[in-house]
Amino acid sequence: MTNYAWIVSNSGVITAGGDPSSNFAVITWNKPGQQSVSVNYSNAQGCYAPSPTVYNITVNPLPIPSVGGPTGICVNSGPYSYSTEQGMANYTWSISAGGTIVSGQNTGHVQVNWNSQGSRWVAVNYTNGFGCTAAVPSILYVTVTDVPATAGNISGSAAVCAGAQEVAYSVALVPNATAYLWTLPSGATVASGFNTNNITVNFGSNAVTGNIFVAGTNACGTGNSSPGFPVTVNPLPSAAGTVNGQASVCSGAENIPYSVASITNAMGYSWTLPSGSIIERGANTNSITVNFVSVSGKISVEETNSCGNGISSPPLSVTVNPAPFNPVVTVNGYKLTSSETYGNQWYHEGAVVQGATGLTYIVPADQPGWYWSVVTLLGCSSDQSNHVYVQGVGTEEHNAGNIIVFPVPNDGRFSIEINNGSEITCELEIYNELGVKIYGNQAVNLKSDVPYSLDLRPVPAGIYTFIIHHEGMVDVRKIIVVGS
Repeated sequence: MTNYAWIVSNSGVITAGGDPSSNFAVITWNKPGQQSVSVNYSNAQGCYAPSPTVYNITVNPLPIPSVGGPTGICVNSGPYSYSTEQGMANYTWSISAGGTIVSGQNTGHVQVNWNSQGSRWVAVNYTNGFGCTAAVPSILYVTVTDVPATAGNISGSAAVCAGAQEVAYSVALVPNATAYLWTLPSGATVASGFNTNNITVNFGSNAVTGNIFVAGTNACGTGNSSPGFPVTVNPLPSAAGTVNGQASVCSGAENIPYSVASITNAMGYSWTLPSGSIIERGANTNSITVNFVSVSGKISVEETNSCGNGISSPPLSVTVNPAPFNPVVTVNGYKLTSSETYGNQWYHEGAVVQGATGLTYIVPADQPGWYWSVVTLLGCSSDQSNHVYVQGVGTEEHNAGNIIVFPVPNDGRFSIEINNGSEITCELEIYNELGVKIYGNQAVNLKSDVPYSLDLRPVPAGIYTFIIHHEGMVDVRKIIVVGS
């Protein structure tokens, strides 16, 4: 025939023949379902059939095998199960190198052992109920992993101080490791980089010397640990104990001792003192002496070493008491009076007058000499007051009528005369009201009825005391100067 006219439904493609001169057509069907192909032609007389002849076709679907099973595998840890659709025919399983099918070939379910690490695959094909087989097998890709390799040497600081923060340590990347397990000495913790090959470590104040280890880990297990990396943890000094010493001192006190018990691991001692006070002796030791000024405050100490300072001692509060004002003593006959109301202690010729602690003191008539007072309040003493001389009537004194001083009062010019018809050589001393010597240690020759003249001008008005020494005896006279 001639003028063949082939018609194919939409899901079919003519791949050979099917042209006007072909009495055949080769068709690829791309979609399952009811399809058709029709043809017409003209015969030798040039006549066509009234309508094409239609041939109906059922196109059956190709199978699309699925493969199910684990894809993250550990070496030599199987067997592992893989499966596809059940109830098919002509099952064909295949796997890549590094794996072995243990059982289930020609079925919808196989068991596989994986004996080497790497990227692997398992594939399957089969014939479905229509007798169709997939053009290519379906493939499931599998990653087979071994446990991590042995970790290498750790690098980092081999000596640290207790309390050190964020000290770096690292190890080279470990093959197959997805995380890293670090083991630290007691008292140390990972500060950053947890589960990585680079970490920083905080060493607590209670951290101890020990080894650091690390091992790589993954889903298949943990590899062999690294060699131990020894770390020496140098401790901080222990907390300081109680400071021992005086809690109350006087302003200006010197060489006052303070101490604290010796502390383990301490190489030195850092003292804190009240403002202005200084360490006189023992700086940087556990036993010092302190010079105070006038400011109260607290004393504390911290033990130190190359790693830093320990915990400070409880502070010792020290009260610095001011020294009392220096008293001024006035004399009226045998009565001595201090300018300070409280805390007086009276002295006679350098010796304590027992029981004489009042504002005033009455000098016994038989105890002439120099008197003064020292005031003590809150344990702190003043300097000595002015010294005053009090005349007595003891047997060691000359008769008051042998020596006369005149005129009284005077303007600073006066005379001394002996009136017993004799001649003596004596030493003369003159003191003002405060007991300050203004004239003295002068050898004077006195003759009966021959005045010895003195001129003290300029001298302030006041009462002055004359002391005349002769052959171990003393004469005391007082004069009044009204102004010069």
